[in-house]
Amino acid sequence: MNNPKKRIPKTAVLLFAQSEEVESALKPIAYSAKQNVLLWKKMNSRVLKTIQKTKLPYFTSNETNQVGAHFGDKLNHAIEGLFEKGFEKVIVVGNDCIALKPKHLIQAMQELQSNSLVLGADYSGGAYLIGVNKKHFDANNFKNLAWQTNRVFADLQDLYQNQPISFLPSLNDFNTEAAFKKALEALSFSEVIRNVLLSFLKNCIDTFDLQVSFSSNTHPFSYYNKGSPVR
Repeated sequence: MNNPKKRIPKTAVLLFAQSEEVESALKPIAYSAKQNVLLWKKMNSRVLKTIQKTKLPYFTSNETNQVGAHFGDKLNHAIEGLFEKGFEKVIVVGNDCIALKPKHLIQAMQELQSNSLVLGADYSGGAYLIGVNKKHFDANNFKNLAWQTNRVFADLQDLYQNQPISFLPSLNDFNTEAAFKKALEALSFSEVIRNVLLSFLKNCIDTFDLQVSFSSNTHPFSYYNKGSPVR
């Protein structure tokens, strides 16, 4: 009796983000270099846990395995690498969207069954999630988009204007301290992660005095712990 061929899942998640050391150098948000590294370590850990909850196969792409001279080259190479592994659909996320939840990834997977592109917009012209279908993936034009600008979301729609596109709810992501605070404001007060992340910020008591008090008394911080526009 012949053994059936091992089935390869059709959809994979790609975490496209740098290590906490590199992210910390690129995006100094916390009040000290040490706290900034810990902040990005927490963000990388959080998005990984979010992805793992979906039970979808996932892969990480950072400075240790990225290939290409520019952001678009690196992202394109990582996506095509998963297509070469046998996946037909790839969902790309970064590490700077605090509000990303497993349900957004599951919805993206479902929408890719009947759409060529799935987009989750941030509020600065970028995208916190990009889902692509191998069947209609235009690698050459994709890598040459105006990545890391406020044109990303619009350019992706233009690129796929003749293909079906699905849109997820818009969410906040961040690349600066001000954007980070705004993203935290959008979270539910009861979310523990909000209080933990607040502990990384300088002068946050002026804006979030009630939340900081709650954090310091209830959730003390311990040291054990994708194409958005750059500013």
